[in-house]
Amino acid sequence: MTHCRHLSAAICLASAIPALLSANDATFEAVKEKARGLAAKPYQASANKLDDFWANLSYDQHRDIRFKMESGLWWDESPFSIDFFHPGWTAKKTVSLYEVKEGEDKELKFDTSLFDYGKQKVPSAVPAPPGYAGWRARTHLNSKDYMDEFLVFLGASYFRAIPAKSPYGLSARGLSINSGLPGVPEEFPDFTEFHLEKPAKDSKSMTAVALLEGESVAGAYKFTVTPGTETVMDVEAELTLRRPVQQLGLAPFSSMFWFGENTHPRPYDFRPEVHDSDGFLMELGSGNLHYRPLEHTHNQFRHCVFTMEKPRSWSLVQRDRSFTSYQDVEAGYHDRPTVKVEPVEGFDNGKLHLIEMPTIDETNDNVILVWEPTPAPEIGKPFRFHYRLHWVRDLPPTGLFAAKATRAGNPVQKPDEVLVSIDFAKPLYPEKKVGDPKWDDISKFKPVVTVNQEGVKLIHVGLTDLSMPNVDDLPAGLGRSETVHMPQVLRAFFVLDPGKGVNDIDMTCELQDESGKVVSERWVYLWKRTH
Repeated sequence: MTHCRHLSAAICLASAIPALLSANDATFEAVKEKARGLAAKPYQASANKLDDFWANLSYDQHRDIRFKMESGLWWDESPFSIDFFHPGWTAKKTVSLYEVKEGEDKELKFDTSLFDYGKQKVPSAVPAPPGYAGWRARTHLNSKDYMDEFLVFLGASYFRAIPAKSPYGLSARGLSINSGLPGVPEEFPDFTEFHLEKPAKDSKSMTAVALLEGESVAGAYKFTVTPGTETVMDVEAELTLRRPVQQLGLAPFSSMFWFGENTHPRPYDFRPEVHDSDGFLMELGSGNLHYRPLEHTHNQFRHCVFTMEKPRSWSLVQRDRSFTSYQDVEAGYHDRPTVKVEPVEGFDNGKLHLIEMPTIDETNDNVILVWEPTPAPEIGKPFRFHYRLHWVRDLPPTGLFAAKATRAGNPVQKPDEVLVSIDFAKPLYPEKKVGDPKWDDISKFKPVVTVNQEGVKLIHVGLTDLSMPNVDDLPAGLGRSETVHMPQVLRAFFVLDPGKGVNDIDMTCELQDESGKVVSERWVYLWKRTH
């Protein structure tokens, strides 16, 4: 159901762990034990202090400091290489980094020789930073000739990954606390140390174990990452709360949605759309798919809560892949990745919070998506969970018509009514013809619309076939290709009268055949009055 309302010396941590465990499992167990001990005590912030020279670097000064890629950890020794981030500008906190090799954890102390300082003249009296700000991983993701970065951990518990041939987009976090709650301070726990296991020469994956520390919580995380056309990340974690929190957010994401085809009023911008993600797809325990387009309402806060039991997955997606929808060569919004969350353990019951905040431009991540487990973990009792992240360009076809675009406005000369149209497509993108694929007979399809507010009048519901206009609008030859199967596009539309005093409406729409069988995703939307 849904509810909406108005995100030193080398040490050996593994020494006390049974030898039957692998090196990374032993490290994970040791970090878990350390986190439990920390959670049983009052929180203490790191004593590491960054010298004012580094802390006061400007954006340009900090950007001028470059890591020497060929100096990366494991360069020429494994399929992966690790770069380190230099602290400064906004990256003022440092982390402790260790290399796990042959069963031992060896601390990686800060080394100025790994960086090219460009035009920076560092006074001799300035001490080196106490640690690195974070790290990123490289591999031969797109070619054999270059080590591409595919994974970044930098700041608080933030991290990002990408599949092959994709730029970075939305961000993930290890944990969120009180995200987007009006009047409640948000807490940002930090990954304070990382243990990087040296991969074997033929390894397809790399593993990192992290310690998380915050005022209300301590925990251990294990990340196993396999890059490729689909970059897969297994996240195993154990958290212990030291005090209650109002909202504990697991598998949190931050993304950006400034405006799209459904946004009113539009910013004065030459681009038709600007966003890192444009939708949120839920795969319920029943297997049903619900799709919620993202939205931005000027000066209005949007918070929707979806109560779920044993969900199969949820995803933040970038569905619109047409360059003409963005017209931005530099940002490349049409290529931004999609991320799917696949729960494995600890996600039986809970609430997905979708929080959309107002923003004045594209520089702010204003969309938060988090899972809040119910009941909440007990104070002082370790809570374990495991999920899998799939960083992809596009999710595979489901066999259903997928919501492709959402638009709304007033019917001609009827300012008190609202016309909503949803384009459904199957498949969502052109695909290679296999056999003799044919479009569905839609003569008996119908849109089924629901609205949850009393007094709202549903005046008219209809369905239009846009398949041929969609094909004819494509470059010559593509739509009529003998090798490419073009999507069948259906436009469901409905007109409603909100009535006076109604400023927001929860609504759904899905396509059904003559027997009542659902043939599309269920489109879920929160309409808000904007004028």
